[in-house]
Amino acid sequence: MITKEQFDEWRTHSVTIEIYKEIEVAKQRLQNNISKGLTIGQYADITHGLTNKVIGQIEGLNQLLNITYEDEKLIKE
Repeated sequence: MITKEQFDEWRTHSVTIEIYKEIEVAKQRLQNNISKGLTIGQYADITHGLTNKVIGQIEGLNQLLNITYEDEKLIKE
């Protein structure tokens, strides 16, 4: 298990910062696709599937962007 100090070092590392910027750009592109109607298909089920896929991708990226260090005490409980 990594320590809080190791996590903080990783989070502030220049490579990590650049990767997070790219993840944010990818998330913004997906949000733009929805707002531009790019998930609208010819039929409702296609629209539903395309929209759900993009929303799931956005949620996954948000999980990465919001990663935090969990205290070891919380994990043991």
